[in-house]
Amino acid sequence: MSKATVPFKALLKSVAMVSLPPLLVLAGFTAFGSINIAQFIGAYVLIFALFTIFAYPFLANISALTYYVQALSQDKRPEPPDLSFLSMVAELSDALARLQRLWDGKRQQMEQVITEREILVDTLPDILILISDEKLIVRTNRAARAIFGQNLASRHLQDILPNQSLLDAVSAVVEDLKGREVEFRIEEPVLRDFLAVIERFPIPSAGGMSIVITINDITELKSVEQMRADFVANASHEIRTPLTTIVGLIETLLGPAKDDIAIHETFLKLMGEQAERMQQLINDLLSLSKIEMNSHSVPMDRVDLEKVIRASSNQLEHAAAKKNVSIKLDIHPNLPMAKGDANELMQVVHNLVSNAIKYGNADTDVSVEARVTSELPRDQNMRNLTRVIRVSVRDRGEGIAKEHLSRLTERFYRVDSARTRTIGGTGLGLAIVKGIINRHRGAINIESTVGKGSVFSFYVPIFDEG
Repeated sequence: MSKATVPFKALLKSVAMVSLPPLLVLAGFTAFGSINIAQFIGAYVLIFALFTIFAYPFLANISALTYYVQALSQDKRPEPPDLSFLSMVAELSDALARLQRLWDGKRQQMEQVITEREILVDTLPDILILISDEKLIVRTNRAARAIFGQNLASRHLQDILPNQSLLDAVSAVVEDLKGREVEFRIEEPVLRDFLAVIERFPIPSAGGMSIVITINDITELKSVEQMRADFVANASHEIRTPLTTIVGLIETLLGPAKDDIAIHETFLKLMGEQAERMQQLINDLLSLSKIEMNSHSVPMDRVDLEKVIRASSNQLEHAAAKKNVSIKLDIHPNLPMAKGDANELMQVVHNLVSNAIKYGNADTDVSVEARVTSELPRDQNMRNLTRVIRVSVRDRGEGIAKEHLSRLTERFYRVDSARTRTIGGTGLGLAIVKGIINRHRGAINIESTVGKGSVFSFYVPIFDEG
């Protein structure tokens, strides 16, 4: 702190008051003739000068003390003043030092509590919005700002959450002071579902906070619920369709076609095909369920992918021959061992090559290429890898429109349901492929050009590098 100064008028006034008694004494001496006027003036000037010399340090200390107390009252952090003259009288310097230490300790405790609460509020995963009775935002946490943007303070709740159900619930809490829960949806900038818990602030707040809104993003939960419902509906439909066909055929065989041997043979063949379709669906469902149960267990075996690819291709030669499709293999020499499970990777290659044969045009070829690559897809499983093995299966079919590519690995998703059912398949093949590759901590990439064909690629870690 800068050295305190004493205003001249204050100094003059103080010295004049202190020197008043000597002045009266000197005046009495002068009146009785003990001293003359010159001696009177000289003596008073001397006394005034001495009082000024001795009064100035005390007044300076008092001025410094006044400044220090004023600074403390304004929540500043002044340096303790040097009160050497006042300390001789009342030990004010030590008392003030103790006061400042106590003040600083209380300040640090309060700042620590405030900091801890700020961190706690900001690190909450749920969205926290504190508003006034007028629905003006007083405070938010980091999760809220990440979704709704910065500078939310003083904005109206409706500006960032224009949902009438939420606003009505907040108004009801303001009126009857009872907490509420409400689910709501916003569609801009992206579709999101939320669950809001609205409570009255427990104590009056000088900052205007009266309502606490805690919001949980349940978009993913809603999506999972919808996927589960869709899965049950699709699985039920896929099983019911062949079962209904079989029941109808049996009723016909037991009724009108009871004695028609030719119809018997035709219907029994159809019943066998439908039963095989149900069996394949059940097998795929069980396979998918097993993969999902083991999704957190990463397979660690050495797998010879060249051997896997050749074995899968040999198994599908007969199916390829029916469409006059040739399977061409392009496997890089000295392909390193992959890390994974041989049977599951065999299933991946089998599903991809089988699909390429089914959906490729007749009299074309299906290409299977295996390479080591450093060109990694944008996938979190690839972030710690520098090289992986890429296996690509290319068909020469009709191709797939861009809007369908991101959904191809969903369960029962079909680009053309009628064509898929004519060709055959359960709609779970690519979902199984995705599940297996995710379990291997690999990645999938799908490229397609309408009218030219598609390329399905999967990436798996190298055994000695993954």
